[in-house]
Amino acid sequence: MQVKYNKKASQHISSTIDYYLENFGTQATVNLAHEIDEKIKTLRKYPEIGFPEPLLRDRYILYRATHIGKYHKLIYYVRGKTLRVAAFWDMRMRPDKLTKMV
Repeated sequence: MQVKYNKKASQHISSTIDYYLENFGTQATVNLAHEIDEKIKTLRKYPEIGFPEPLLRDRYILYRATHIGKYHKLIYYVRGKTLRVAAFWDMRMRPDKLTKMV
């Protein structure tokens, strides 16, 4: 299965990694990047394992999510043979920001 990132999701992942590097050090950043990579590998094989994202349930697309660490969600949907990453969401943010972002 092919993986494509939307522009905002890619930017949020990059900015989060930059933030981790500045504030938590190299090892925490490597751990975060590794967890993201491992989740993507798993989702490529088993895209149905993510849970339906409750904040986006009123959309015509079935958005799914999976947790990354304690504070983040990787939000995605599947179209044909493509897994599309729609958002990398910090769960501490206001929920209405997610609905505007996706």
